[in-house]
Amino acid sequence: MVNQVQVAPGERVFRRHPLRILLGAVLLAAALSAATLFLLPRFLPRTMNISTRGTIVLVVAIALTAAVFVGAFWFRNIRVVVRPDSVEIGRAGNREAFPRATTAFRSKVTEHRTNGLPSGTTRALVVYSGDREITIELPGFTRATFSELMAELNPIAPPPVADPVEAARARAHLPTTFTIDATGERRLAARLTIGAVAFFAVALGFGLLAAVPGFLESEASALVLIVPMAAVAGIGFTIGALQRRRVARGIPERVTVSPHGIRLDDADQPYAQLTRIWMTPPAYPVRRIRFERAGGARSTHLLSSSRVAITPDYAELLQAVRAQTAHLPGLLSLDLE
Repeated sequence: MVNQVQVAPGERVFRRHPLRILLGAVLLAAALSAATLFLLPRFLPRTMNISTRGTIVLVVAIALTAAVFVGAFWFRNIRVVVRPDSVEIGRAGNREAFPRATTAFRSKVTEHRTNGLPSGTTRALVVYSGDREITIELPGFTRATFSELMAELNPIAPPPVADPVEAARARAHLPTTFTIDATGERRLAARLTIGAVAFFAVALGFGLLAAVPGFLESEASALVLIVPMAAVAGIGFTIGALQRRRVARGIPERVTVSPHGIRLDDADQPYAQLTRIWMTPPAYPVRRIRFERAGGARSTHLLSSSRVAITPDYAELLQAVRAQTAHLPGLLSLDLE
């Protein structure tokens, strides 16, 4: 959900969704209160009577809950108010306004990993004002809200060129047809499918072996433990194979960009029927295009990754779409994952 509100003509407010703030605060407060209930009594003197111990635990739990809610609804409740002439950033009682004419804005997205697994994403707004470079973290901003904010601050589509002839000449030098090779993605899906079949075969084989009379009483009976492990692995590989096949089915073989729309194979996406085109920045390892239509209908297509090759380069595709939608400001935006 994109949490942005238009409170006045030409003014938009971006912030964390109140329900997300409340839910996060309730869950964190509950976890801290439970930890206090079970851990704090261990550090209190055993000679202390039960009522005093209970009072101390209750006071600490209330204090932690209050701190969580104050932090969630005040310290971490950053709002960005975008007006035609200024941008106001900060929390209640501590906000700073930056004039848009002399201020530049850049996004900073950092993905955190723990033992190689994604553990969270930090999104920040970098503000260049005069000689200052200020990095403002936006805790709790979702991918959709942050992308919408940056689309408002840094529209990707250039303004229409005054001379239509010059604009046409500039577009003529850009490629219009792109071919996509998704062999690597389909190969991965096939390998995952083979792995799933192999693990299920192993589970079935050892399951049948366990049904042999006397097997469970033999020294090799421990091999029966392979059955649940192989079954779980098979389920995991099956889920992965289904996901990769779904992604592969959405990858077009050819993308054509024209002044009227974008064609993916034989399916046309006219600009007149779209409310927004989201494209991943070229620097991202996985690059997608997402179409939003009136009524909320969406479709996403993978165009480039380590297993999917696009020719010419994806950056040229972005440049071509940018040029062809220059007369439709706000239609094209970067999807900052």
